[in-house]
Amino acid sequence: MNKVFLYLIVSFATLFGSDLLQLKNGKITNKKNQPVFLKGVNTGNWLMLEMWMLNYAGKGIEDQHEFIETLEHRFGKEKAEKLMDIYRSHWMKESDFDIIKSFGMNTIRLPFDYKLLMDSDTKPFKLKSDAWEWLDLTIKIAKEKGLYVILDMHGAPGRQSGMDHSGRVGYNKLWSNKGFQDQTAWLWKQISNRYKNESTVAAYDLLNEPWGSSEKNLKKIVLKCYKEIRKNNDDHLVIFPGHTSGIDFYQNIKSVELNNVIYTMHFYPGFFGWGSATPFIHAEFLLEGLPNWVAKMEEFNSPLLIGEFNVVLKGAGGGEMMRRYYDFYESLHWPATMWSYKVLDANGGVGDGTWGMITNAKDISYVDLKTASYNEIRDWFISFGEMEISIDKDLKYWLTTKNKPAVLDELPPKPPSIIKPPHEDPLPMSWKVRDIGRPLKGGQKISENNWSFYGGGNDIWNTNDQFRYAYQKLNTDFSFSIKIDSLYNVHQYAKAGLMIRKSLNSNSAHGLINMFPSGNTEFGYRTNNGETMKAKSGPQIDLTDARLKMKKSGKIIEFFVLSSNDWQKLGELNVAKWGKSFYVGIATLSHDNSQLTKAQYSEIVLTN
Repeated sequence: MNKVFLYLIVSFATLFGSDLLQLKNGKITNKKNQPVFLKGVNTGNWLMLEMWMLNYAGKGIEDQHEFIETLEHRFGKEKAEKLMDIYRSHWMKESDFDIIKSFGMNTIRLPFDYKLLMDSDTKPFKLKSDAWEWLDLTIKIAKEKGLYVILDMHGAPGRQSGMDHSGRVGYNKLWSNKGFQDQTAWLWKQISNRYKNESTVAAYDLLNEPWGSSEKNLKKIVLKCYKEIRKNNDDHLVIFPGHTSGIDFYQNIKSVELNNVIYTMHFYPGFFGWGSATPFIHAEFLLEGLPNWVAKMEEFNSPLLIGEFNVVLKGAGGGEMMRRYYDFYESLHWPATMWSYKVLDANGGVGDGTWGMITNAKDISYVDLKTASYNEIRDWFISFGEMEISIDKDLKYWLTTKNKPAVLDELPPKPPSIIKPPHEDPLPMSWKVRDIGRPLKGGQKISENNWSFYGGGNDIWNTNDQFRYAYQKLNTDFSFSIKIDSLYNVHQYAKAGLMIRKSLNSNSAHGLINMFPSGNTEFGYRTNNGETMKAKSGPQIDLTDARLKMKKSGKIIEFFVLSSNDWQKLGELNVAKWGKSFYVGIATLSHDNSQLTKAQYSEIVLTN
């Protein structure tokens, strides 16, 4: 790696461990025994890339692994590393730390990839010569600005899930490979050696969203890392990550004495669970959901780090709702770091909401990493630090004002939920219907060429699906088009659309063209059974004339969206290995399996 900032690397040997934050009586305190509320933000997409944050999702590069690999294949390893140094030095600059502090924050959760420290998996237990360049730099600037840093291993050796945010889509080998497990623990030992006396480092967040295996395997690896840190006489706070099921599996650990341990969960009501993104859902989560966690953390006698959260949408409460969350967490002495600091948008501006505290003010150019020249890519990376930015002024106001948010009982009521389908009409001849993946039982109302489906399910995503599916079994070429007249907004990610599946199993290979309640569209697919699903975003379409189409010719299925009166192709799928027959139909998903959504379809035309 090109040593751009070596002159900034500092020595921490003269600092004293007594200045470290400690856990006392269930609260995080400083050396004067004063409670410390860690209020902050994640610096996502800096030391671990996520393509959607770069406005690069659906453009042929899936994850950081492929992003860097593409640079290496085209320009060689040395030039690729130089480009990534340029990227990192411009995505976050010293002035960005000032902006973070201007929001009333005192903490940065720093997501980083383990490959910043190690050169290659083929050279395990060996640090790069400049391994500490970026962590050292962050800590140095944070110290000067009066900010704490939580070190978050966002991507671990072998990867801890098959998700893009762990660094490599579909790669989930930490749990099955002892070498990767040993590497992970060894890396935390090296991190501890480096920073064990550094008081700017608030805590070690051992693994981000480690959902690729069982609770038992997660606890095993977490304790392995914890032991290595404590062997160094390092008294930093250590953060044990929750599983999708929670943190109960950490209770009654007797194999090792736990000191200065806190726990973490990520909460995104309205996006990933709990319902649709509305003010009521956030109010309900604050008043009914979080109190369950308060009781749980009293049992653990520990605060809960809310490592990631964000309201995002102004219509769901915006900055005022974010203030309510921060105030709630502060009242409990729980640290909280929103996701995220900086997220780019194709058109620029905060608009109706953004995942970032800042975003680009104007539209941004697209650079094809696979064909652009070295200089074009370099200039693109440099532009991230020089572009005009838009600050979310609504969020900044509410996080810094002395004015209090409105009380929650003044918020609008919850929309009615559909728990049971009001109709279960039979389908026309040759059509069948099934609830794939055992979701909440759905139904349908059929009236000539106007069909309404009531569908539940948690998602059509990752490696398994759960939704209502009306289908025909075919073995020929076909053309299938449909008009979506309405989709009940029970969740931001409710889906209505056209699908082809290899089988009716929940993990089946498939292709899907769908619409969300907002009018945004998406092409998603799973090439082989059980693989992690992939997706490409499409245009936002006119809700008064929302039309989708699939077409099979030979081995290829093409997927289309009607946009500005023209059929726009979003993608295609090769089904040569699927066998002679397949299932073609209509998919309806609520994305909240506690209730059904209602999708109304018309002009249903399937020809073969």
